[in-house]
Amino acid sequence: PITAPTYKFLDFNLTQICDRAPALPTVKGPLESNVCPFASVSSKDVNHYYSAGPPYIIHIMDVRALSHRWSELVPPTYDYYPLLYAEMFAYSMAAADLDLKHNLIKGLFAGCMTGWPHTNGKGELEALELSAKTYANSIGYAPGGNAESNQGAFSCFLPPISPPPFLHYCSRYSFVTPYLGGKNIESSSAPTYHFFAKRRVDHDILDCSHNDHPLEPFISTKPEKLEGGNKDWNVLAVCAVVRAINFAKKTGCETIVK
Repeated sequence: PITAPTYKFLDFNLTQICDRAPALPTVKGPLESNVCPFASVSSKDVNHYYSAGPPYIIHIMDVRALSHRWSELVPPTYDYYPLLYAEMFAYSMAAADLDLKHNLIKGLFAGCMTGWPHTNGKGELEALELSAKTYANSIGYAPGGNAESNQGAFSCFLPPISPPPFLHYCSRYSFVTPYLGGKNIESSSAPTYHFFAKRRVDHDILDCSHNDHPLEPFISTKPEKLEGGNKDWNVLAVCAVVRAINFAKKTGCETIVK
């Protein structure tokens, strides 16, 4: 699936990066210069072939070459651009160096940076809105948990809508209660913000000897960032991630007990 606009690396000092991690003779240009092939790739080619993210289906021989070149390019790329996505830029550079053109598939992944699925028809749109309201109200009226908190991501979606195959485990998704639907601007004069933030989750969240209570969204009285602009999908993203974690722990711990 397509990720963030990785063509941004074309604005970097690519000569500096390449000097730190020279291309192998087998991947240099026809003139056998020291310029890495990624330095001359176009933004169009990056968008079409190299702006890629997981999941990947790739031959093991390509993986070996790609992972080796990727590991060479990450340090100089990060030194030049010591921010988030540096490793993603290095991945695109490595793929371009090896001429490993990816066949990018749209629609598998949903979430921040990739966009939300399109709802087709009145039935799916109504199911999307009702699914979001159902979960938001269950949290708003029963913040201590609800009966379906361990039922997995699929329990968040009412038919005929179904969850996308993959959800981006993004830094933060949020919604506000009282929840008045996807088109409301402010739900009340004193709203409560519910959110999932992956860096707030305890490292031992799946430890069967800790955290007896199911994970529930974090709560704040301050406005929380909304990813991708769609409020209903933000609600369902929170629901899906939280319930997926609870389901994983529940089934895993039950297996250990048995």
